[in-house]
Amino acid sequence: MPQRCRPGARWPDVGRGSLVSELMVPSDLRNRFARFGQAEQVLARLGDTIEQIHELNLAGAGNTGDEIAQTYRSKVDGPTDNLKVLVEQVRGVLLMTDENGQQVSNIFDQGEVDAGGAGRRW
Repeated sequence: MPQRCRPGARWPDVGRGSLVSELMVPSDLRNRFARFGQAEQVLARLGDTIEQIHELNLAGAGNTGDEIAQTYRSKVDGPTDNLKVLVEQVRGVLLMTDENGQQVSNIFDQGEVDAGGAGRRW
């Protein structure tokens, strides 16, 4: 009878030289990937806060062409823009990891169903 890999279980050793000799599927795999989505949401709020701070900086410096406003903005605008880009890039990676992880979880779940059906037919 084919062996099934339940969450938290290990696939049997299939021998030397094989591509996969052991596969571990944590029972909470879906929840582990969901944490990436939660972290992405935190960074979304961080991005909003950075934008609010940027708006306050613009208002504080005054959108005038005087020397003080220009000097202030020359020191603040670049780093703020860089920080916004960095947060967006990390958010994208976290969101992609969450979405792809959920797909992987679905594949393992379907593999469990398929293996059960094959085991019953065998």
